[in-house]
Formats: sequence, C-alpha cells, structure tokens
Amino acid sequence: MNKDIFIENKIGLKYGNMNFNQALDFPLKLSYLVLMYVKDGNALASINFKMNIIEKGSVLVLSEDDILIISQNSSDFKMKCFLIDRPFASEIAFDLPNHLYSYLHHYPILNLNELQLKQLELWEQQCDYLLHNITVYQRKMLCNHFQNFFLAISEQIGESDYDLNKKFSRKEELCWKFWDLIGTYAKQHRDVAFYADKLCITPFYLSQITKDFLNYAPKDLINRQVILEIKQLLKTPNKSINDIAQELHFEDPSYMGRYFKRETKQSLTDFRRSL
Repeated sequence: MNKDIFIENKIGLKYGNMNFNQALDFPLKLSYLVLMYVKDGNALASINFKMNIIEKGSVLVLSEDDILIISQNSSDFKMKCFLIDRPFASEIAFDLPNHLYSYLHHYPILNLNELQLKQLELWEQQCDYLLHNITVYQRKMLCNHFQNFFLAISEQIGESDYDLNKKFSRKEELCWKFWDLIGTYAKQHRDVAFYADKLCITPFYLSQITKDFLNYAPKDLINRQVILEIKQLLKTPNKSINDIAQELHFEDPSYMGRYFKRETKQSLTDFRRSL
C-alpha cells in the first residue's frame, strides 16, 4: 500500500481515503494493524488468497502478515484506511477482550447493517475532529476512540460467536491460550519457559506456534505486554518507579529502567513526562 498518499500523525497513525486504482491486483504492504472500510462502490478483495466481495458497509481489520489484493474496483470505489504502527496498536489492544483477536483472525471482514453504518459515519466524524482539533490529549482520546470501535464489534459479535474452539487446529488453540496467559501472568512472569510449562509444551514448540500464527517470538509478545503494563502504571501519578518495579516483580527500579529503555528507546522518566 502506498503510504505516501496518507496523512501521517506523530502518534503512529496514518490515515486517508484510497481508491486503489494504482495498486490493483498487487499484494499490499500493510502496517501492524490496519482498519479499512468501504465508503462507496464495490470491489473484490483477496485476503490470504480467499476472495470476497466488499461494498459500502464492509469493514476490514488486518495485520501486517495478512496478504491483501484489491481487484475489479468500481469507478466510484473508495475506502477509508487507518494504518496503525505497533506501539499505538498495542495501546489500543491493551483493554480489548482477548477473544476478539481470534474472531478477527478468522473473520477479517465485517458487514455492517444500516444502523451500524450510520454509527460508523458518526464515529468517523468524531475521529476527524480528534485528529484535527485535539493536541494535548490526542493520543489518549484516539486510543479510547479506537477501543470503542473494537468494543462495539465485540458487542455485536456476541458471546455465542466467541466459541471458535471447534474451528481451531491444536496449534491455533495453543496460540490463543498463550495469548490469554500473557494477559494474566505478564506482571509476574517474563520467561518463556513458564508459559510453555502452563501449556504442557516445550519452549521451542511454543516459539514455532507463535511465529506461525502471530509472526513474533514468544519473548517479543511477553515483552510487549510487560511494556504495556509498565506504561499503564506510569500513568498513575501516586505510584513511584520503585512501587511499579515491585508490583511487576523486577529486581530493582534500575533494571526495570534498562528493560524499558531497551524495548522503547525511552527512559521511564521521559515517558512519564510526556504524559
């Protein structure tokens, strides 16, 4: 996807409208998280080699390892696209239900009804306002705004549709169980062996699974969750660095500081000052 035509925001978000006339029938390079929806017209969308018809009201939620090819677009075809970098996408995902990820993994295209389409149009208007009129709290407000979008999807899916285990292979089931375990135990455990033991598999096998389905090593996924936990706690003014280090079971604050800087290229103090 030609990102040069998009408006780039400093928080790690690119956005704009696209008709794909210059990118038909070619695999598109995607960001860590991509949210797209059809505003007008229709086209064919091949996602991971599965062909779909998309039209007004079709919403696509994709990741960087998906393969998207647009073809046979109508003359009035237009999509709104949000390309979200990994750090900001991770913040958005922090408070979302884990089962949503597995649902979107299997069903990356959602088709909205008339009422939902009207709500999407209102959501886009609010998003445009935040992008063009808010500065100091823009990152936090946009994070909440995208979280609301995905929570609305969760609400519409319903609990019955979350039961996808019968569709899972053994590897997929282990992958999503690992994802759940990270959310539960990342504050206490940062070693891959702990999670492999919980799943009754070897660390090597766990590594194979996560690379196949999530395109990341287990340690990368654990570290990402720990960084999100640290950032969340740093937003609490009455918690000292020492308190946070103890809560997250780091040996001492200086080690947590080195860990945070290695993963984010930013010191704990600098991050807290930027809030």
